Amino acid sequence: MKIRVLNVIHGEKVPLHLPLLVGEIHALTDDGIIQVRNATRCETVATKWPIIEGAFKVLVRLIPGENNIYLTHEDETLLISLVFTFPYFKYFVRPLYIVLAGDDGNFQGPEDEDCSMESALERIKLGAMLIQTFTAEKMKEHGFGRVTFQLEVDANFEPVCNVFHSQLTVEEASSMTGGDLWNYFARELMTSSHFENKEACKFYCFMSFTRYSPPESEIPATHSEILKYTKGHTALGGGGLALFGTGNLHTWAAAVSDVQRRFTDSRKIDRSRLMDDSAYREFYWANYATGLGASLHELGHTFDLAHTPSGIMARGFDDLHKVFIVQRSKLTGSGDHSGDFQRSTSETGSSLSSLSDESDGHETLAKKNPTACNRKTDVCYGSPYRKPSLPRKSSSGNVYIAPPPLVVVMEQGFRPNPVPQTISFSIRNYDGSHTCQTITHDAETERITEVTLADTGKLCSNNMKRERHASSESGMIATTASQSPARVIPSHLPNSPTDTERNIASIQYSDDGAHWYRASAVLLRFHKWFNKFSTQDLKKHICMSGSRITCSYGFRLVELRSEPDGVVFQHWEYLSQTPPLEFTLKASRLKNLPKDSKSVTIVAEDSVGNILRKKVDLELFE
Repeated sequence: MKIRVLNVIHGEKVPLHLPLLVGEIHALTDDGIIQVRNATRCETVATKWPIIEGAFKVLVRLIPGENNIYLTHEDETLLISLVFTFPYFKYFVRPLYIVLAGDDGNFQGPEDEDCSMESALERIKLGAMLIQTFTAEKMKEHGFGRVTFQLEVDANFEPVCNVFHSQLTVEEASSMTGGDLWNYFARELMTSSHFENKEACKFYCFMSFTRYSPPESEIPATHSEILKYTKGHTALGGGGLALFGTGNLHTWAAAVSDVQRRFTDSRKIDRSRLMDDSAYREFYWANYATGLGASLHELGHTFDLAHTPSGIMARGFDDLHKVFIVQRSKLTGSGDHSGDFQRSTSETGSSLSSLSDESDGHETLAKKNPTACNRKTDVCYGSPYRKPSLPRKSSSGNVYIAPPPLVVVMEQGFRPNPVPQTISFSIRNYDGSHTCQTITHDAETERITEVTLADTGKLCSNNMKRERHASSESGMIATTASQSPARVIPSHLPNSPTDTERNIASIQYSDDGAHWYRASAVLLRFHKWFNKFSTQDLKKHICMSGSRITCSYGFRLVELRSEPDGVVFQHWEYLSQTPPLEFTLKASRLKNLPKDSKSVTIVAEDSVGNILRKKVDLELFE
């Protein structure tokens, strides 16, 4: 039974520390164990990962350069080489653990859990690598390759999590709201002499002093009640600071070998002693998924992302675990996490709306109605789904065949099959015309066909070009300056808005809510935190005069956000080599405009990462 890795090829270059390998054991439909070892890192002990109905997902640590990775199942061993190419971006993400004056830095957790400051640093560092990997995989889902952000590293290119000793005392912090804490640390970090390159980093921060202390006679039933008895907690992001509490940090993995166990930990949180921040799923694994996912959501706000109808910037972060864990088919129901599947939290719509803290108005990770009918179960496994070898009927009598994973099967020797892959985009241009672009990849080349039709249906242009593949690490140039976290208003966790009509690329998401919404992915693709900085003079910014927006380097994204809640409801994307240099706001082009809107926020991004954000009245539209 041959081992097949489906999402990477032998010798592939990757720009991240902890790649995810998705694969299968050919002709196997049973469970098992696969062992993984990176010989280049001199690992003497292999990590063990489950095989679920023949499918597996594993994580492997890399060092710069070529890494020889051995995957072993029973008597079969596969060697695959991955090349870790550090991106050397100017801009990076800086994980940070905030400890108050006079405090020991321990976080809250069960007595049998290591809650030391040293353990916190390992958990946060691994969490940062996981969301870096998530971002890379989900950008690839949009056809952008494995582009992702860069983490702060030491001299050996190892990710680091620094400790920041604040001047704030425990007594002072316990009386502050989440917004107060965000504002205080934003100012303190930017004025501190302990860090270099503050304008070039996004602070990804966790507060060690989060404490949950309910009365002995009461077990909180709602999320708002849980927050009432929690001090030092928030979930806010914007500018250069993403700030989060550590109430569920004890559920996080501290080592790669522990990720599988933590994401499938079916113990229930004891709400009489520990904070439950799991979107009412109550399990340890759900606290891990929601906590890590929510921290990515807040980091997304620092990358200029708004709330979206679906995905990480909605409530899709509750499904983060599904990216890293194989999901058992709904027909088998075997194993420790068997049982009736219900829809994931990202699929429940309004039942996942956030609550606001009445004391300060900041949103929290909660549902509005914690009734029994809104409680969802989840077995802690993510795609790929596997088609069963024989059709099996569900209790309802219907045969369920789950969709296959979005992967390319590799031939022996890890050469890609010569089957072209195609992505199609349909974009309405500012002049009313339509541009349809089809990008076809085969083994060696990329073919781009672009057809533009006038609003009357007349053919305006028809172009086709063929070129060799660019590497997945190649990037656009970034130029705009970082915003100090103290100069912006942070964004909160969102309600769950309804979906919106889109005439953009059709993307099939493989892990439910755990994805980047299309507009978010396009913005990140050209964001300066995701691309190599150039020293050439690129200081010409985007300008707006009346209803006309102009730029020097070509628009990549124009996005409309509702007011005052700031949810994306429409966007235009331009991915060709010659993007437009101007964009005109026209009332006839508006779709999905929220009812009774009088103004919207315009966000425009150019090819080198310049971003214009401006609130405008609808009267300005032509």
